[in-house]
Amino acid sequence: MIGLERPRLTFAVHEDGSLEVTSPWFPAILIHRDVVATADGRRLALRGDDLEIRCTNGGALYQLGVENRQGFRRGRLLRSWGVT
Repeated sequence: MIGLERPRLTFAVHEDGSLEVTSPWFPAILIHRDVVATADGRRLALRGDDLEIRCTNGGALYQLGVENRQGFRRGRLLRSWGVT
């Protein structure tokens, strides 16, 4: 048996609420509908099926697929920018 740890996007949250990405931008992610629902247009911006994550040190744009039974959507990295 081989156990693989799922890669996780990790962030630091600053006192002003801004995000700083502390992990690489992975080419594929799973994101839960509860996280997508927090899109405020500032840190997370949802436009159709594209989710943009904006951080103080960069950002990324993921194209989201359809939601599965557990409430997760698969995200495919379209582009990223910044220092990470």
